[in-house]
Amino acid sequence: MNIEVEQMELVEIQRNETMSDPKFQQWMKELNVSQSYEDPTLKLNARDVQSQYSSKGYKSLNFKF
Repeated sequence: MNIEVEQMELVEIQRNETMSDPKFQQWMKELNVSQSYEDPTLKLNARDVQSQYSSKGYKSLNFKF
């Protein structure tokens, strides 16, 4: 397995452990930090696909269904 992939998996495991720690949750509550985390990857991927769609002129094609 690639070292980078292993490092990313380790970071993800550590992040999950931290997020599930009651002390961390209390600390977040005291700081009034939002609990809603949104992974920006999906939005970035959607933006890329939309820009490809727009830039390649697919809108000018006539699709018949």
